[in-house]
Amino acid sequence: MSYLGIEQSAHGGQPQELYRFSQGAQRWLYTSGQTAVDYQSETYQPATISRGGLEQSNELARLGLEIRMPRDLAVASLFLAAPPEGVVSVTLYRRHVGDAEFITYWKGRITGARLSGAEATLKCEPIASSLKRPGLRARYQLLCRHVLYSSGCGALKDSFRVDGTVAAVSGVTVQVAVAASRPDGYFVGGMLATTAGARMIVGHAGIDLTLVAPMVGLTAGDAVQLYAGCDHTMAHCKDRFGNLDNFGGFPFIPVKNPFTGDAIV
Repeated sequence: MSYLGIEQSAHGGQPQELYRFSQGAQRWLYTSGQTAVDYQSETYQPATISRGGLEQSNELARLGLEIRMPRDLAVASLFLAAPPEGVVSVTLYRRHVGDAEFITYWKGRITGARLSGAEATLKCEPIASSLKRPGLRARYQLLCRHVLYSSGCGALKDSFRVDGTVAAVSGVTVQVAVAASRPDGYFVGGMLATTAGARMIVGHAGIDLTLVAPMVGLTAGDAVQLYAGCDHTMAHCKDRFGNLDNFGGFPFIPVKNPFTGDAIV
């Protein structure tokens, strides 16, 4: 019998759901069933995971989904200290036990998390909601408007990557010996990345790096990748990245505002 036939039956259905979370090359795969499930060459492990109901509505903002799980589950741990850098997407697959047919039941991304005791609730929005948002136009500003290493920026991320090893971790301060090979401040505005995620660097002096938020699970001996930062000025674009052709600012804006009522001299 097909999925639809079982789904519409009065008592024959035994639904089983697969939750696929992804961020870049990272994957977290869980199933609400009691045994592991193989699907599309990936294995989904059993977990205490559940979700709220899905509402049918013409208003995309009301079609969000809440997924509940233990806070010590790997994907929930990403949100313990602060939201992770980048988008964590969610795909929900559904089938019935004994039937080989899976359907893609829901797809979206995590927008936030709520922690209560030993439980974490991930708040998700459907992928279609982004299509209804107005896009930001290019701003007329002194500094570059492009996100560092984005398609608009054009700087090649791996060309400004430095590999190192964590020497010590204390809260938001991480010591990496190789960081001293670059001038102080070189990594400010850049990223510290591991296989578990990434955090923005907001301070750099010698081997000391200050992260925007603690990185859960980071310990001495872990391999990390450091990426150069940018203050979005023309000088950094030209001297550090050699990328002046893609500079997205307007550095020659007049600093005198003609609408203040003062005499123009």
